[in-house]
Amino acid sequence: MYERLETKLLNYAGSDAYPFHMPGHKRNPAFLCADAAADITEITDFDNLHHPEGIIRAEMDRAKALYGTEETFFSVNGSTGALLAAISAAVPRGGRMLIERGCHMAVYHAAYLRDAGVSFLNESEPEQADALVVTSPTYEGCMKDIPALRDLADRLGAVLIVDEAHGAHLPFAEKFGFPASAIRGGADLVIESVHKTMPAMTQTALLHNVTGRIENETLARFLDIYETSSPSYVLLSSITHMLHMMEDRGDVIMGAYAERIRNVRAFLGRGLHNLSLAGGEAGILVSDAELPPYKAGRLLDPGKLVIKAGRMGGERLFELLRDSYGLECEMRAPSYVLAMTSPADTDEGLMRLVTALREIDEHYDFFAGAAAEPWDVGRPAAVYPPAVDPETGGEAEPVRLADACDGPKEKVLLSEAAGRVAAGFVILYPPDVPAAVPGELYTREKVFHILRWINCGYDVIGVENGMVLVEK
Repeated sequence: MYERLETKLLNYAGSDAYPFHMPGHKRNPAFLCADAAADITEITDFDNLHHPEGIIRAEMDRAKALYGTEETFFSVNGSTGALLAAISAAVPRGGRMLIERGCHMAVYHAAYLRDAGVSFLNESEPEQADALVVTSPTYEGCMKDIPALRDLADRLGAVLIVDEAHGAHLPFAEKFGFPASAIRGGADLVIESVHKTMPAMTQTALLHNVTGRIENETLARFLDIYETSSPSYVLLSSITHMLHMMEDRGDVIMGAYAERIRNVRAFLGRGLHNLSLAGGEAGILVSDAELPPYKAGRLLDPGKLVIKAGRMGGERLFELLRDSYGLECEMRAPSYVLAMTSPADTDEGLMRLVTALREIDEHYDFFAGAAAEPWDVGRPAAVYPPAVDPETGGEAEPVRLADACDGPKEKVLLSEAAGRVAAGFVILYPPDVPAAVPGELYTREKVFHILRWINCGYDVIGVENGMVLVEK
């Protein structure tokens, strides 16, 4: 029998557990905004998010001035709703998208809704596309070369859409040594989850129209479609609270955050022997094997602390941090643990993490038991072969998700799915990216890796009782 949700939440909020996970306000009272007493609807003098003319319009004007955009829209349906709106505005029905394998599920859902053909970056790139969609930074903080992607988008005639959900802090932190936001790099549309790495409440996000290539009216129309007709004013207040905080004290807050992260990375970069910090003190990968599939030289967001677990394995390290030290991290993979930070982290919380990792590093028997698996559960893109036509070796036809999802289908055992065409998603969560995409062939390699993830106990959605959906 489960206890009541509100009781469990209150008990957890009053505990000594420290959050190295989302949301970015870290339950720190100094960064929180109004509470449920301010939960209202569209009453007199409080404007309407779907047709802003008053106070919400004024706050959106403040936001676009702060970010230097053509328009900045508020989303209380998270980056998911904003991504759906951005892609729908950029891609006509039946159009074509070029995306990364590791894009969030919302990108694939948008392709389904627009009946768009999907090609994959660095695999089967077309001569023309309506939109190029990438994620930067990734869940682990790996950054993309946005100016180079801008050049590619121009060659394709595509709108460049950057899912910067994990980089909402970057526009304010760049001057303190963090990587540049895609807003500065040449993207047309940028989506940021201000609840992930900034002090805002869960489900808050921004959609930036940076260049004006897509009309604001078109974006607003699709936001109306995908966003609730009863937006939470508490969530809207959380967005504007963060914006005012950055406008008034942003340099002080971000400067202090950058200093804390520099110290933490220095402590961990120099003080660990069995564990290791991906990217080290500088936040730059030094070898291809450090965080597959990312190559040496890849720039990291320094605020993402990816702790390589060595022979211990990510599962065991995650459990030790949680059970023995009261530190709840964001994600575990076979080879690492991800601790997310934000400007709301305290010196005490960060030092608890440093102390815990140093103690584990010093006292745990890293030579007991078998070595951790070298493969990486979090990056399915690394293990899939390019999608090329097996007969001609040329460019494969774009994947049509809608045809596969809506057509006749049947269930087969995953272990027997090789050679069949997927008719449903198989999703690894986190980071909520698809391991199998409707319309694509199940290869032996794909089946093998999905089975290994399941056998390791990771959350794989779309496999029920060992069965998956395939085209009939």
